[in-house]
Amino acid sequence: MNDSMIDASDALQLIADDDAEEETALYWKFLIADDDPDIHKVTKLVLEGHTFEDGKLQFFSAYSAIEAAAVLERHPDIAVVLLDVVMEEDDAGLKLVKRVREQMGNRLVRIILRTGQPGQAPEHAVIRSYDISDYKEKTELTSTKLFSTVYTSIRTYRYLTGIAAAHDTLEQRVRERTRELEARARELQASIRHTYEAMMEVSVLEERNRIARDIHNVVGHTLTAAVVQLEAGKHLVGIDADRVSEKMNLASQLVRKGLDEIRSSVHQLADERETVDLQRDLARLIRDTEAHAGVRIHCEIEPMPKLSFFHVKLLCHALQEGLTNGIRHGGSTRFHFKLAYASADRRIAFSLRNDGLVPRAFAFGFGLGALRDQVELAHGSLCLEAAPQAGMELRILLPLAGTAPGSEALP
Repeated sequence: MNDSMIDASDALQLIADDDAEEETALYWKFLIADDDPDIHKVTKLVLEGHTFEDGKLQFFSAYSAIEAAAVLERHPDIAVVLLDVVMEEDDAGLKLVKRVREQMGNRLVRIILRTGQPGQAPEHAVIRSYDISDYKEKTELTSTKLFSTVYTSIRTYRYLTGIAAAHDTLEQRVRERTRELEARARELQASIRHTYEAMMEVSVLEERNRIARDIHNVVGHTLTAAVVQLEAGKHLVGIDADRVSEKMNLASQLVRKGLDEIRSSVHQLADERETVDLQRDLARLIRDTEAHAGVRIHCEIEPMPKLSFFHVKLLCHALQEGLTNGIRHGGSTRFHFKLAYASADRRIAFSLRNDGLVPRAFAFGFGLGALRDQVELAHGSLCLEAAPQAGMELRILLPLAGTAPGSEALP
């Protein structure tokens, strides 16, 4: 140990190769950590001038484990450390290995342990317990063996850094690809939802138009033919002609009026999409149910944003299905209906509780099953379970997305 002979200005120094290449040449950073200055001189004398994996060595010197740790903190890209075991402490080098691997998290740097006192750190125990590249006694480390050991260590370091760089690049690509797929999944979900809503509207409108055409063609044709027959009958009846004519005229007027009313109803049916209104339709459903079924329905309906035709029909269908099941299967006479809207996450919360019987086991029938399918297609959730105090509760959470381009929202 010759710490007293060390000039303080030489404690940490960078020694450049006398035959330096151009600034763009490849250099491997090489740290010598030993408390013996002669070791530094000899090591540099043996290794400088050689090429290792297409690069020269750039030397760093440290004369204690503390100094070596400081160099490694400032230069985490050091390729190889030639490390003495016994320096300021008997196990200073071993402690530094632990610090580099565990505290600094540097798994790439190759560490060659070199000791002049092998009894202080038996080779088998050190190799098992410490993450090092090699273990050499100073007496056995000839110039040839030193060159070979350093060369293989630098080659290993080069492979490891290449793998680490490829791993980082792969992770970055995976993250980018994941973000792209998530964005495309969100776009696809929105597109599916808009397409489903449009298909539902088209399906409903097509069905209404079909019914409207059938009424117009079949009933309209029948009534028109009846008018023609009645008109002809006026001229065929010969008894009490005045009175028959009066009756026939009255029948003709009634039939014509009925035909006009049917045509008016057809037009209203075809235009129902333009007149759908959530508040009005829910109030009418509640009023009719109370009047016809003899039940009481307490309701709390918060102000809603503009909803699509599909969402309005889905909420009305949910209320109708919940009331029908509560009355038919649970014998319910009282209901509590609540419809709330959370603007922060654009979500509608539907709740319908009743005072009916709670079955020991229940399953979704055709009506509730179809309702659940519609809710799930709208990316919502439906739950039917026993209420906290009595009866059953139907809950629906329905997220709202932006209105599809070109489609208007309905009140």
